[in-house]
Formats: sequence, C-alpha cells, structure tokens
Amino acid sequence: MIDRRKLAKDRSELARATYWSWEKRLRAEARSDRYALYIDHMRRLGLPGKPGLMLDGTIRVIQAISAYASIDGISLVPFMDMQQYNPCGAPGARYILTFDLHGKAFARVSADSKLSPPDLADLYNHPWYDYKVVGYRCLWISHPDWSRLTNSELEQLEDAVAADLRFDYSEDELSFWFDCGPDASYLCVMLQDVPVL
Repeated sequence: MIDRRKLAKDRSELARATYWSWEKRLRAEARSDRYALYIDHMRRLGLPGKPGLMLDGTIRVIQAISAYASIDGISLVPFMDMQQYNPCGAPGARYILTFDLHGKAFARVSADSKLSPPDLADLYNHPWYDYKVVGYRCLWISHPDWSRLTNSELEQLEDAVAADLRFDYSEDELSFWFDCGPDASYLCVMLQDVPVL
C-alpha cells in the first residue's frame, strides 16, 4: 500500500533540494561571468544597470512560481531545467519573461511556448516582503536570443497573457495593455489596478 504522506514528503524534500541546487548554481554562474548576461539583458530593456537586482529578483520570483506550481501539483523538473543563467542553452525555453517588481528588483524567467508554469495572475498579487511591494508593474516577453517576434507570436502571446490575467481579474479590477518593442525583439505588458470609485 502506498503511503501518500510519505510520498508527498519525499516529493517536497526533492523539490527543496532541486531548488537550492539551482539557486547555488545560478549565483555561481552569474558571479563568474561578472553578471555580463544580466547587464546586457537590462541594457536592452532600458533597466537600471544593477545586475544584483536581477539576480535577487529572479531567485525570489522562481521561489514564488515554485510555490504556486507545487500547490497546483505541477511538476517543476522541466521548469527548473529551463532556469539557466545562459537562457540560450536552456532546454525547452522558448521565451524569456522579465518582471519589473516596481523598480525594486527585476526577474528573468525562462518559459516554454505556452508561457507555463508561471501564473501571471498569481504573481501580480504576490507580496514581496523584502521590497515592500506587491506584484509587478511591467512584464517583457522576448526570445532568449532577442530575435524578432513574429506577428503570429505577438498575437499568441497577447492572447495567452490576457487569458491568464482575465482568469483571476476582471476589467473592473485590472487594466493592462501591450506595446511591441521598436524592433519587435520583445512584447511589453503594462499593468495597473483599476481605481475603485
């Protein structure tokens, strides 16, 4: 007979070990590269050149995504395999999602063609206690190599983002709009709470 509690505990311990191993590797690779990939990434998006803010933010956002995925019973193995310092070598990584945590930090997350498992609605309402902010105000979606997004991709990405956010937030609660980068190397999503009158 299967002991479900033991199985759940074993899965939880494996997830924790996988996460800590990933964080240690990410920190080591970023430091050994002197954060060059983060610096370039931030420059392309016009973000302040403090790569430590991207390393710290990425770690915190991955923690949050992992927690939500665990609650939903989603396997984290493929997702965590994508989270590499050099996203061009990440297996299955089709897109990079860059979150602006209200200017306090930034996060770079690799995602598959379906933009999963990050739940954009959950992250929009996630408290970042160390930063004293909730959620994110802007999200950029790009290819790992910054190649041009096709018109078809832009349309699919807008539909996927809208479906995710509208699943949890009505038009009376959340407003968001899209803007394509000047060379179509990214799609920018701006978000704002709708004020209660």
